[in-house]
Amino acid sequence: MQGSLHKPLIDQATQTFVNRCAELVLAVWSYDGRSLLLQETDDTQTREHLAPHADQLAQAIRIKIDELVKAGRPIELAPGQPAAWVADEQGPTLGFIMTPVPNERGAPQTAEQLAPVIKALAWNLNDLRKSDNSLFAVEDLAEQLGKSYENITLLYSIGRSMRSIAEPVRLAQDICEQIRLTQGFGWSAVRFIANDMDASGLSDTCVTSGEMPCDDVLFNKATHQLITEQHDKHWRKLLQVGQDELADLMRCEVIVEPILHDEHVIGAVIAGGKTGPDSEATSGDTQLLDAIAGFLGALHENAARFTEQKNMFIGSLEAVSTALDAKDRYTHGHSERVAWLGTQLAEAVGLDAEEVERIRISGLVHDVGKIGVPEAVLCKAGRLTDDEFDQIKKHPRIGYNILKGIPNIDDVLDGVLYHHERWDGRGYPTRLAGEAIPLYGRILAVADTFDAMSSTRSYRQAMPREKVLKEIANCAGSQFDPSLTDPFINLDFSAYDAMVARHQGDSEQPAKDLAA
Repeated sequence: MQGSLHKPLIDQATQTFVNRCAELVLAVWSYDGRSLLLQETDDTQTREHLAPHADQLAQAIRIKIDELVKAGRPIELAPGQPAAWVADEQGPTLGFIMTPVPNERGAPQTAEQLAPVIKALAWNLNDLRKSDNSLFAVEDLAEQLGKSYENITLLYSIGRSMRSIAEPVRLAQDICEQIRLTQGFGWSAVRFIANDMDASGLSDTCVTSGEMPCDDVLFNKATHQLITEQHDKHWRKLLQVGQDELADLMRCEVIVEPILHDEHVIGAVIAGGKTGPDSEATSGDTQLLDAIAGFLGALHENAARFTEQKNMFIGSLEAVSTALDAKDRYTHGHSERVAWLGTQLAEAVGLDAEEVERIRISGLVHDVGKIGVPEAVLCKAGRLTDDEFDQIKKHPRIGYNILKGIPNIDDVLDGVLYHHERWDGRGYPTRLAGEAIPLYGRILAVADTFDAMSSTRSYRQAMPREKVLKEIANCAGSQFDPSLTDPFINLDFSAYDAMVARHQGDSEQPAKDLAA
């Protein structure tokens, strides 16, 4: 047991109680059944007056400690030096021993004088403890409400983001990062296993957030084995170090929630390395990750359906374009080649993958309006008259009108309507000029003209590559956006040449069949 002026780490209620005792000229000793410790008051004067007597009082208390605790009333440690015991039923200590500071005016001098003071102080200590407990309960409730609000906000945010499924991997990455940041995990991951029939774009995908305790290869191998070997009905959601391979690999407790599609396990939400005052996973953590896994299962299903619908839509557009191009053997494959040239130019000028894909679609349908041009004009051998050319010039507007009722393709329509506009404003159908022409239209204008000059037509042979590129360069600033011509001229056209050869072979085969 120690009797000193050392200040321990004590709670607020104890400190308030000790300070109030000091105002009554009482020294307070805490006792936990084994050690005796003088509690330091904020009153400097009380500490100074007590200091010379601290060791002597501590020794006297040690001698009569059992009698003090059992008496239930103040007793004399020595003549003129009473002491009393107050049990601390709700606090971290067993109780407190109080004794007047020697030689201090106003301090009780006898056990009888100390008794009513101790009774009042016991009530006061009990009230302080109740107040503290109520405060702790309020703080705990506030913390739980705050955590619930964060969880609801997270789920709401994920639910809202589910509307955008064009890039499911990026969405899964965002969800993964939100799990780590809002729940206090050291790391988190979303893992989908491989499936050759999976059209969602998520097959064999693993996204992570935070500093992973092991390298990606080991993690992917361990999670793949875990997901493929477990079944939903027997899924172990909480993995422990020393019991589970993945937990041993990650060197921490790991939560694993299965992601389901059509009642089959297709992946998992995984998190571990929890930080903060409560470093162990709670039922709240597992419930939240279970809800998020449900969202990811819906994401997988929606992404697969979106991809299937997108492929069906693009396939339909390709079929229409192919049918139009096939009307004239000289234009066979034209739309596919323009789409390819447009994507290459879009990549060369730094457009992102999503825009490159949109330009590809725009290229595939840029001539769909030719469905409204008389076939006699469209397939005429030789040069067109002015009246016939006026009919041809209507195809951008016709194509725009055909496609404008389809949702979410406004940017695609820019390439359809504006691919015959000129930088100098002398194009058709709207005679826009310069940057007023939408970018998709400017890109496809270069691609369309290049393919037209590079292809044999009924009235002329295909132009040599060198001459075509020279013409593209010469038309910079008049027909074409000057910022696009140099990137286009520097493209690698080897894949384009292979496409031309393939299309020529396809167009000649029907003629051979007819001749036979």
